[in-house]
Amino acid sequence: MKFGFCVGDDRERVAVAAAVGADYVETGFDTLAREDGARYDAFAEALASHGIRCESANCFLPGSLKVTGDTVDYDALKRYVARGMSRGEAVGLKTVVFGSGGARNVPEGFPFCEAFRQLTFFLREIAGPLAEQHGVNVVVEPLWDSNIINTAKEGAMLAAAANRPNVFGLVDLFHMYKMSDRIDNIRDLKGALMHAHIAEPSQRKYPLSAEEYDYKAFIDALEFSGCPRCSVEAGCNDFAGEAPVTMKLLRNL
Repeated sequence: MKFGFCVGDDRERVAVAAAVGADYVETGFDTLAREDGARYDAFAEALASHGIRCESANCFLPGSLKVTGDTVDYDALKRYVARGMSRGEAVGLKTVVFGSGGARNVPEGFPFCEAFRQLTFFLREIAGPLAEQHGVNVVVEPLWDSNIINTAKEGAMLAAAANRPNVFGLVDLFHMYKMSDRIDNIRDLKGALMHAHIAEPSQRKYPLSAEEYDYKAFIDALEFSGCPRCSVEAGCNDFAGEAPVTMKLLRNL
């Protein structure tokens, strides 16, 4: 399994991630998709300078680009997704994480089942095909604080409903913990997961010790499922100090 760090577009963190032996970094899709390409150019330069690829992007859609409700702008969605996928391919992008609670949450009073159909349509007709043109997978992230798609199995079911060869599920240890979603449920999703996020789940901080949580059970379940990548997505006060400790811990698991 590959391990990486979510670094945003922070060039110093890119350098540290490369130095401590991360297999890749994960950025925000906004870095790739915004109309102004200045941040992307600087980020791409940092990746090239330090010899590391950006294989994943999270925070797929901004809250202003809705995929549920009565105000969905499909043309704007297509432009945004296409631009990000094109730039992403140039820096090694393999997976885009569709969490995006602000974009996908069901508006108050809007029919839940219709919102689910809209999510399926977005993945099947827009995100999946545009990503496939650039060799990218889209993964559905369950969110504990969303009003739709909260558990690992729900995320996998939405991905299955999209019925695209490059749309899969994701599991995030923090969100699983908040939802009391059992680690063993990951084993039921063999072949359905393409990405994962890890953190010390009670505080969403960097994993620093095997004694603070049973990380091995999580990683073992991911490996059983066939999940190829796991990114550290958490808060930390000292990235340069904590990143090497976390990477060593994950390698030893």
